[in-house]
Amino acid sequence: MQEKTKLAIEGYKKAAAKQNGVEDVTEKFSVTPNATQKIVAQIRESNWFLGKINIVPVANQKGEAIGLGVTGMIASRTNTKTGNERKTKAVYNMEPMPYLCEQVNFDSHIRYEQLDAFAHLKNFNKLINSQTREQIDMNKVTIGFYGTSCEANTDPAANPNGEDVCKGWFQAIRDNNADAMLVEGKTTGEIRLGEGDETAGKGDFINLDLAVMNVKGLLHDACANASDLVALVGSDLLSYDKAKFYAAHGNTPTEKAHIEDMQVIGTYGGLAAFCPPSFPPTGILVTSFKNLSLYIQKDSIRRSLAIKNDRLDQIENFESMNMAYVVEQLPKAAALEFDHVKLWIDGAWV
Repeated sequence: MQEKTKLAIEGYKKAAAKQNGVEDVTEKFSVTPNATQKIVAQIRESNWFLGKINIVPVANQKGEAIGLGVTGMIASRTNTKTGNERKTKAVYNMEPMPYLCEQVNFDSHIRYEQLDAFAHLKNFNKLINSQTREQIDMNKVTIGFYGTSCEANTDPAANPNGEDVCKGWFQAIRDNNADAMLVEGKTTGEIRLGEGDETAGKGDFINLDLAVMNVKGLLHDACANASDLVALVGSDLLSYDKAKFYAAHGNTPTEKAHIEDMQVIGTYGGLAAFCPPSFPPTGILVTSFKNLSLYIQKDSIRRSLAIKNDRLDQIENFESMNMAYVVEQLPKAAALEFDHVKLWIDGAWV
């Protein structure tokens, strides 16, 4: 590490210590409530998807979902002249999902040579933070879609998408409302999208519109016509549908223009369609953005920063927080098992 880099690191440590109200950021410390609010704000701003869902600080490590959102009919009439009293109705009267905030570690390092490369820049402190913050928050999204368990010792080689770090939103549906998870079609263990043929077998859904409509059909009746429903759709499914549209209309100038403008993937099954970052390529999830939450337990964020490790020529940052992925209204979320999806490509199901 060069001398100018050492000075820059010392300046970073002093600034971080002042911000967090501690003397030495290399010693593990608890993040203050004000700093926690800033971290939550940074999470919301890190990518568009996290800005649309709920990031909720909660006091208890274990409990039941807050139940954000409104479901059912509240409007009514009562003739009070006859002695009848007006009666209130519960804004949320569905079975709440249980949650448990589990500790998740976000430990990282930056090599000395990387630090040397931008130690002379005025925004050095911001660069150090951004080196890891965006990736940490992207990990939160990935786990939210892929997480199936919380293991004491995780295995990133076997679970590259954080499947064993924490239970995510898809797993919340599997565990708490299994009937809202489409597992298979006519063929055991498979959900086939495309036409197919008599030899290889017909598809369950001839196109993506029908697939989304069928997933939407798994919602509770009270939620099926909610105005804020969206379809989260994987990139492979969108590409597959777009490729078929190209094949049919690619030589028609007006239709090709629609494709280039991305208008062709605007809606599926009558719902606005979105492809979030890190979403399973063959996944479909029908819900509303505000029905998905990331709970972070208050006072659970622990950090230690800029620890020099000369044996490996790197500085190391350690961060942990207790967090849980919550579906606020379980009947308002439905999905399909993305690992079971097969597409009709070149005369075969793949």
